[in-house]
Amino acid sequence: MRFSEVIGLQEVKDRLVSAVKEDRVSHAQLFSGHKGSHGLALALAYASFLMCENRTHDDSCGVCPACVKNDKLVHPDLHFSFPAVTTPEVKEKPRSMNFIEKWRGAVLDNPYLGLDDWYDHLGVGNKQGFMSVEEANDIMRKMSLKTFESPFKILIMWMPEKMRVDAANKLLKTLEEPPPGSVFVLVAEDGNALLSTIRSRTQLVRIPVPDPGLLAEYLIQSYKIDSEKAKRIVRIVDGQVAPAISMARIGSEEMGTPMEHEFIHWMRLCYMPFYAKDGTYAWNDLNDWIDETNKKGKEHIKRFLAFCSDASRECMLLSVGAGNLVRFDDSVIPGFGKFSRFIHSGNVEAIMELLGKASYGVERNANPRILLLDLSFKLNVLLNPRSS
Repeated sequence: MRFSEVIGLQEVKDRLVSAVKEDRVSHAQLFSGHKGSHGLALALAYASFLMCENRTHDDSCGVCPACVKNDKLVHPDLHFSFPAVTTPEVKEKPRSMNFIEKWRGAVLDNPYLGLDDWYDHLGVGNKQGFMSVEEANDIMRKMSLKTFESPFKILIMWMPEKMRVDAANKLLKTLEEPPPGSVFVLVAEDGNALLSTIRSRTQLVRIPVPDPGLLAEYLIQSYKIDSEKAKRIVRIVDGQVAPAISMARIGSEEMGTPMEHEFIHWMRLCYMPFYAKDGTYAWNDLNDWIDETNKKGKEHIKRFLAFCSDASRECMLLSVGAGNLVRFDDSVIPGFGKFSRFIHSGNVEAIMELLGKASYGVERNANPRILLLDLSFKLNVLLNPRSS
C-alpha cells in the first residue's frame, strides 16, 4: 500500500512524510478517525514508507524488497494486533497470532475494511472481539526483538478501543519507553474510547472524512460504476469508506443497503398494533424479525441501532421540510419519505434516547432479544400514540 493509493488525506500524508524526512517519527501514534474511516489503509501506506529502501520524495517506491513484502503483509518487521474471538479452533485466550492468515486475506482483499467486515470474515456470530492481556504479552515480546531487515519495527494496532483494561495497563510502560526503533501505530475509529493513559502516550493524527468528490472518483475508477451512482453512494454513506466500497462492489441498481431497508421494515412492525382481534396481527412478524436480528450478533445490533438513530434524524428533517439536508429519499429507501411523517420533532428526541440506551445495554451484554422486544413496544407507543 502506498500513499498514492489512499483516498484523499493529502494534508495528513504530507505531515507524515515531513516527519520521516526530518527524523521526527514519534514512537507511538494514534490515527483517530470516525466510523468507517480509512485509517488502516493510511497506516499500511505509512509503514511501507518508513520501511522503503528507495523512497521517492513523497511515497514508497513500490518495487524494493521491503515494499514487495509489505504489499503482501509479510515483512518480518511489520506486526499486527486486532480484535480476536474464540472459535471452534481457538477455544480460549484468542490472540491476533491465531488469525494472522485470515487477517492478511481480509486486508489484502479490502484495506478499507471495517470492524463489521472483519467480524463477518471470522463468522463470529454473537461474539464480540477483544484484545486480552495475552495479546499485550505477545505485543511486548514481538517489539522486544531486534529488527530483521528494516530500521523500524512497526506494530499496527487496529481498533485499540477493543483492548481490555488489563491489556491496556500492561502496555503502558512499553508505549512510554519502547525498545529502540519501535513504532506503534494505533488505528482507532473512536480515539476517545481509549483509556486516557493510552491517549496521553501517543501523538494524535486525526483522520478526517474524505472529500466526497475524491471518494466518488475512487469508486468510479476502481469499480467501474457510473458517475451518478458513485455520487449517490457517497451521499448515502456519509463519508464512510468501507460501506461505500461494499455498495460499489455489489453493483446493484438498488441503492439502499440492507440495514436501511431493515430500518423501514422494523419501524413498520413497531408502528402496527401488536394484537388484532385474533391476537396474532403483526406479533408473529415482529417476533420473527427479532429472532433473525439476534442471530446476526451483538456487533450487528449495535451498528443497526446506531444507524436507526441517524435515520431517525433524517426522518425528522424531512418532516420539517428540510429535505435538502437529508441523505435518504424514496429512490434510496422505498417508502422513506412516506414513513418520515411518523418520526418528527415531537418524538425524535425520545426515540433517539431509547435507541442510545438500547445500544448501551447491548454493549453491557444485556439479552438482545429481550432488549429488542422491549424497545419495539416502547417505539410502538411513540410512533403510534393511539396505541398508548
